[in-house]
Amino acid sequence: MFTEAHLDALGRYQERTGTAAFRLGHRSVCLAHHVGYLRVGSVILEIYPKLGAHRPEEDWHNLLFHMLRVVSGVRFTAHDRAPLNSRAGDLFELLVARFLDQVHGLLRGGLARSYREVEENTSTFRGRLLVGAHARTNAVHQERVFVAYELQDADNLPNRILWRALERVRRTTASPDLLHRAEASAVDFPDVTDTPIRPSDWGRLHFDHRTERYRDALGLARMILLDERPDLRWGDREVVALLFDMNALFEAYLEAAIRGLPGARVKSQVRQRFWQPPGERARVLKPDLVVQLAGQALPLVVDAKWKVPDRGRPGDDDLRQMFAYLHGFDAERGVLVYPRANAAQEDHQAPFLGGILQGRVGFLDLFPGGRPDLQALRGSLSSVLGVAEPFQPGRAASGLQGTPPTPQRDPST
Repeated sequence: MFTEAHLDALGRYQERTGTAAFRLGHRSVCLAHHVGYLRVGSVILEIYPKLGAHRPEEDWHNLLFHMLRVVSGVRFTAHDRAPLNSRAGDLFELLVARFLDQVHGLLRGGLARSYREVEENTSTFRGRLLVGAHARTNAVHQERVFVAYELQDADNLPNRILWRALERVRRTTASPDLLHRAEASAVDFPDVTDTPIRPSDWGRLHFDHRTERYRDALGLARMILLDERPDLRWGDREVVALLFDMNALFEAYLEAAIRGLPGARVKSQVRQRFWQPPGERARVLKPDLVVQLAGQALPLVVDAKWKVPDRGRPGDDDLRQMFAYLHGFDAERGVLVYPRANAAQEDHQAPFLGGILQGRVGFLDLFPGGRPDLQALRGSLSSVLGVAEPFQPGRAASGLQGTPPTPQRDPST
């Protein structure tokens, strides 16, 4: 039962984190274009992407897992085994179960070790003497030396992230089975520095031959730590929020699909200044994707919109936005891509008045062949984007300059 106490906990969570994922009304919670998982104490809310009532709930559940799998690169599936004493569809617990599987495999193969510099005031000389620190610290205790030396151990950023996620699981899981598995992994974990993981730390991760096998585990750890705060607990009502902005998720999914097409180079979130008053910051245009196709001199501007346009026609704001993008990026064609909600929606295009600029509306079927499938979806993109020649999977188009895009791992396999 959802009570005033749960609303109060959500209000405090919103106040301390500044999240825009939901809005609180009079005895109500409104999710603002977000999907995922929200738990307050014993109350669990699961929100899946949904564009209509013509599909069963399981289809939307599978779509969310599929899109997260493609965007994150993590090979978890909607059919990963559910933990004991947990609801089969519990998104957070399924992610946790998959994370613990990954950690178990890493521990079995041995955690990555690396060199780090240690400064220590000790009675044994090793490494090199830190003259200044030694003089300040050991004026009286001349039997000690302040030294710096290299130590090889497991106290590195990837392992600190895993440890922090394990601790988060131990604090938040509602499943005795997962709690037992997390505690068992913690026993075998080496001592690492227990510090909060900052947003900038994710940009410091670099994968090499030692840490490539960490990729899936770290992707899951990032989701588990998405909302981590040390003070988000009030009594027995800890807030666990694993919420994804559906607009951003749809955009990233479309980007991954286009990147896998032969002859296509994609730039995301490219900025172009269009107005700057004296002494003020510049205002910028920032379309979702700018696509350069082989054999085409001018780019194609693509904007993803997670919504169902009224009567299959874009709103004036969407059209004005695309018109500005075409001018700002010297493009002749732009495509507004919406998810296909029903069979009546049709792709169409028309020129903008007063010029040669073309605007197109494309509807992307997220269930090609009846289920989410990245390769099948790519087969429909030439029609959605209004490209004359269908893309041929496996064949590079002629005339493409520069380095071809990195092939996307197909998570459907």
